[in-house]
Amino acid sequence: QQWSVASITITFLLTFLTLSLQMAAPPLATKYLHGTKLEMGLLLLLSGFTCSSVGTATNPATGMAVNASGGVSYGNLFYSTWASFISAMGGLLSFLRTERGLDVSSELSSRGNRFRTWVILIVVTLIVMGSSASCYDAKCDEFYNDVRPVKYCRRAAFGVSAGCIGCVASLAVVAMRLSCATMTPEGRANRTIFVIEGVLSVVLFCIFGFAVAYVTSEKGPGAPLGNLYYSSWVAFGLAFFVATSCFEEFQAAKNMILLGRQQPSQTEQYDIEREALNSEANCIGLSDHGTLYNNENAPIAEREDSQAEQSTSVSSGFTQRVTGSVGEVQI
Repeated sequence: QQWSVASITITFLLTFLTLSLQMAAPPLATKYLHGTKLEMGLLLLLSGFTCSSVGTATNPATGMAVNASGGVSYGNLFYSTWASFISAMGGLLSFLRTERGLDVSSELSSRGNRFRTWVILIVVTLIVMGSSASCYDAKCDEFYNDVRPVKYCRRAAFGVSAGCIGCVASLAVVAMRLSCATMTPEGRANRTIFVIEGVLSVVLFCIFGFAVAYVTSEKGPGAPLGNLYYSSWVAFGLAFFVATSCFEEFQAAKNMILLGRQQPSQTEQYDIEREALNSEANCIGLSDHGTLYNNENAPIAEREDSQAEQSTSVSSGFTQRVTGSVGEVQI
């Protein structure tokens, strides 16, 4: 509790002094603070202190913002510590984007919505794991508690396991997509990554679906509103989104393959168009009373050649489209 109070106090003083300097002496703030290493250091300190204040204030063992069951007992403290942490991280990311040219949000968006969801899932599953562990320590530790609620402890242990599995699986997918995925569908690396991603998304969807029903039930550690309750539901929603995205890409790839099989081959398409051109040439010859064969043999031949080239280009374009790739990992 003392460390939490100290972290919140230091965060308030640093923020107040920085804003006072910018309002009272803008030239000095521009010279010594804006875009400098001092500003980056302050933002790193604020991020660290707010993160520690969230961890201590929302820990059931300390009993500050939440009670021994993990439920919110002091809403102002609970939500304000989370808001301060999010604000500090937003300031740090803004500094990196404007002063160092590192746009984390754009980098994540450029790799696709599903990749960004996997990254968010890492953070959420860490919260699930940490919150479940805190609830387990608060009520199930034999050193502090003589009577252990069996159901509560089992469900808290399951929450720790679910969070650990989700974090490891999300880290594995992110690492594979960063290191092994290629920009072209050549080879089997992208297909293997997509298969692993699809299987893990289904597994996580089942795990967190069961966790929502098991951990947030009446006698579970996530029953009261708190970190575990919110993070369990968010993890379940993210896993559902990832599984849905993988299924949609699988359907798109399947339809592309089926469409390629139904398309006639290049030779068959050329023969059909040639027959159409011959019938058109016969109609034109009959309407011109034979003058066609004396003066317009060359134009018709040129038209046939141009139509054949066009047919070839269309067929090759379709072949390129069919044998192309879909999805974020270019399967």
